Amino acid sequence: MLINKAFLISPIIWFILPIHIEFLIFGWIIQFTLGVAYWILPRFLESKGRGNTYVAWLMVFFLNTGILSVAFSGYGLGSSFALAGRILEILAVCLFISLHWKRVVTYNKG
Repeated sequence: MLINKAFLISPIIWFILPIHIEFLIFGWIIQFTLGVAYWILPRFLESKGRGNTYVAWLMVFFLNTGILSVAFSGYGLGSSFALAGRILEILAVCLFISLHWKRVVTYNKG
């Protein structure tokens, strides 16, 4: 996309800019951050685990479904589809917090 700014390859490339931004910010940066935090935050000392894996997979599902909903909402799906996607992304963040809250609080009381 950046080379298209210097050398006009095709003006249609700018049509996918919203998808590119959504995938870059939420699909890569946010997911990478959540994955690293899931791995690096202190584990439960009693069970040596990282918590409920079902909640973790549900978080990933909500985040990815939200990303896809928002990314493609501008291409004829409507603003309610984008709103539903953002709500799914917020739910994913809430699941992330609920999954890690006890790990962080337990570690700090330690």
